[in-house]
Amino acid sequence: MAPLPKAQSSTLLAIQKALETGHDDWESVGVPAGDIGVECDRAIWLAFRRASAPEFIDWRKRRIFERGNIEEERLLELLRSVGCEVWGEQERVRAAGGHLRGKIDGRVLGLLEAPKTEHVVECKSAKQEIFRKVAKDGVKVGKPEHYATFQFYMHGLGIDRVYYMMSNKNDEDLHLERVEYDVEFAIRAVARIERIINMPEPPIRLCKKRDDFRGQFCRQAAVCWGEEMPRAHCRTCIHATPLMTGNAAWDCARWQQPLTLDEQAAGCPAHLFIPSTLAGLEMVSADQDAETITYRRPDGELWTDGATTA
Repeated sequence: MAPLPKAQSSTLLAIQKALETGHDDWESVGVPAGDIGVECDRAIWLAFRRASAPEFIDWRKRRIFERGNIEEERLLELLRSVGCEVWGEQERVRAAGGHLRGKIDGRVLGLLEAPKTEHVVECKSAKQEIFRKVAKDGVKVGKPEHYATFQFYMHGLGIDRVYYMMSNKNDEDLHLERVEYDVEFAIRAVARIERIINMPEPPIRLCKKRDDFRGQFCRQAAVCWGEEMPRAHCRTCIHATPLMTGNAAWDCARWQQPLTLDEQAAGCPAHLFIPSTLAGLEMVSADQDAETITYRRPDGELWTDGATTA
């Protein structure tokens, strides 16, 4: 006789469901500061264009995010406990026409190493493997993604020091590090993101093969390699353009009007995919009057993108 399956707690199942419902799948308005350190330009572009489906935040991930927020508060309280003045939590930083955006964890004055120097505070927690690398080599080598993010914050706020705080999730050990503003690094990083934002088509991919280890956890991989179609909305349409006028603005050339966030998400019947986002499809013809583009699929079947509009 087969063993009976272990009974699951009804309360636990209800908690899991509650954590997964009633929340929107979060998508950044533009390029989040945390993506500055992403190595692949194409991945940043596809994420900015919202080509892939939003990430589903299951109950485990939501608790992980909540734990990160809790740990941030704990680290800031440690600074206050030794007499430091902490303020500016969640202060916004913007660049590249408002499309590059982030929020700092805080500002601090009164550090014992430099009591009169204002620092941006960056709070992180990590599992032991990552923590040990950062503690040994410093954040620039041990966690370059974090280094790129807070260099942008210093650049945007005009502050030349950051106080980087990382806690070890395994044993509560702490790594505290003062890092200087690297003006050349920051300018290049912001210029790179602005260049990617202004590209009308996706840049070449970093990975040369689908099974490249660098793309194992890339959320854009399925769209990037043509395994899934991009989402059909304004940001994947040939008519839409991000503007550098501020406040993360977008414009539609087809209707000659600015686009709100809701309009961008909804799209319209005149939507035409940016051809180079359709990996694996071969463009056959385009009918300007009918506003359609015809492609050939890998199996030889023809598919026509676009719809007749008034």
